[in-house]
Amino acid sequence: MASSSSRPKRVVAIAVDASEHSERAFDWYKEQIFHDGDKLIVIHSHELHPPALPHAMATEEWKKEVLKHEEYIKNLEEKYKKKCEDMEVSAKIIVQGGHPGEHVCKTAKKENADMIVVGCRGMGTVRRTILGSTSDYIIHHAHRPVVVVPKVKKQCEQSGDEEN
Repeated sequence: MASSSSRPKRVVAIAVDASEHSERAFDWYKEQIFHDGDKLIVIHSHELHPPALPHAMATEEWKKEVLKHEEYIKNLEEKYKKKCEDMEVSAKIIVQGGHPGEHVCKTAKKENADMIVVGCRGMGTVRRTILGSTSDYIIHHAHRPVVVVPKVKKQCEQSGDEEN
């Protein structure tokens, strides 16, 4: 067994994207369960789907889309790096392409995370069934504790997409 000085108290994986739901999950972790000595693994998985026609990848429009996507990732990394620095917490930010749920589960396992924190968009049952849910995927495939931070109730009522 590793000594307490060689391993952080806890390794916490937090799945993020640029949504308010991800930021809410990160902030909830910080305010509710953060402990000195925690090590954070901030995970972002992105998918940039290429155009249906291969020759379209050579267009200026596609090149602009790729640059825009790269800027999005850079800004996201900087945002969460600063949040971690402000907390004075040891953090590793991992960005990788692919299916978000699979990436979060594999990364959490590889990094030996003690738990995963993820935000929930709060989609209705029909929409979640059709589109899938990253948080549902993580809950069923992570094989470690998962905290799903729901969206604010007020947002549910405003959107008319309230779940029971």
